[in-house]
Amino acid sequence: MTINSYKILGANINPATIEELNSYLLESVKSTNSTRIIASQNLHSIYIYHKDVKMRALHENAFKRVDGMPLIILGKLIGYPLNKEQRVTWVDYLDPFLKTITNNNLKLFYIGSKPDIAEKAINNFRKTYKGIQINYTNGYFNKEKNSNENLSIIQKIKNYQPDVLLVGMGMPIQEHWIYDNLNRLNVKVILTCGAAVEYSTGTVSTPPRWMGKAGLEWLFRLYENPKRFYKRYCIEPWFLLPLIFKDLFYAFKRNN
Repeated sequence: MTINSYKILGANINPATIEELNSYLLESVKSTNSTRIIASQNLHSIYIYHKDVKMRALHENAFKRVDGMPLIILGKLIGYPLNKEQRVTWVDYLDPFLKTITNNNLKLFYIGSKPDIAEKAINNFRKTYKGIQINYTNGYFNKEKNSNENLSIIQKIKNYQPDVLLVGMGMPIQEHWIYDNLNRLNVKVILTCGAAVEYSTGTVSTPPRWMGKAGLEWLFRLYENPKRFYKRYCIEPWFLLPLIFKDLFYAFKRNN
């Protein structure tokens, strides 16, 4: 299937609804080409993209799911045909994603989270999604490319032979790990998911969905954990401000 790509703030996005995202996932699993990556794109990822070589390299050929309402709003101001249904966060996507995995008899491997959280999440998934084929390892290990721990985990993934790999280590650690190990991973699809599993276990509070639909999840997170999110929501946007003005200026010039 073809999903449009649009340039915003010097980076690309691939806006898709949950249904379109699941269709792309299934198409990717059936593809005989190289591994497809479905990454998250929001203001934070674009900030990192402009400063991080590995992030840029990984995103070069990745599908960039829209994970932030500001990108939808800015895209509409620029003139792109976007709508709020094309902003898909893991809070909204985890359930339909796992149902798609289960209903299509796909094998899923999850890597990420603290040991106790990962175990709790996988047990919950097995109870909720009857028949799901899932294996996992936690995200607390030596991530150096040739460390014994990393090589052991790569082998564990290979032995399981998953169709889909879900990586939840936070940005940009998860992107760096995928980039470093991509050629060793014999999987059809890799998705980055940040703290999605932590949300599913209640370890991290889930913002009210009305705040998500209004694009105010960031405010909830900042209020709940200001130490962790202050830089992301109060400092990083200032770096992006010139890029925002640039996009709006060229959009205005193009339409007048």
